[in-house]
Amino acid sequence: MSDIGTKLNNEELVHWYPLRIFHSSIRRQKLLKEKLDAEETVVETYIPERLVDVEENTFTSVLANYIFIRISLQNLKKIKADARYSVLRYVMNIRHDEVQNEISKIAYVSDIEMDNFKRVIDNINEQVIILNNSNFAIRPGQRVEITDGVFKGTQGIVKSIKKHLCVVVSVENVISLAITGIHKKFLKKIEN
Repeated sequence: MSDIGTKLNNEELVHWYPLRIFHSSIRRQKLLKEKLDAEETVVETYIPERLVDVEENTFTSVLANYIFIRISLQNLKKIKADARYSVLRYVMNIRHDEVQNEISKIAYVSDIEMDNFKRVIDNINEQVIILNNSNFAIRPGQRVEITDGVFKGTQGIVKSIKKHLCVVVSVENVISLAITGIHKKFLKKIEN
């Protein structure tokens, strides 16, 4: 364990947090992103979007009403308490313990998961299928890394969708993306 890990409590560690934006549009998302980027405590922000028109440089949201913020939970709670950010809503990770008691925690995304997600969003094309049911990618499957092409280095779970081999990249409780058309020779098995 590093010195940082022993000195910081869980609320001081920096993670990516997916947040819903109440009643939003792409314009409002971008304005909110600008305000958050100006905050001293915010490390980074990300809005998943794709280019629609190269000539007009117009974008559309891939995941409407969401923004990802890289920040400590301690600082995120301070931002959420600020009236200027009242439109932000936590994404909750709901689990059940051994006796089926519901345990609800603020969801966060690891740096590796976020890197995979951003890599797929930034290279979105006809090979990528956006899956509406985010629980789909949580089922057991082989974890792999893509070794060649535009998605090289992306890690995900192998799934069969409509009899096609896909690599699914997920942000738990938020979205799953399926990359199709990846030949098996470009998939490297990742051991648990």
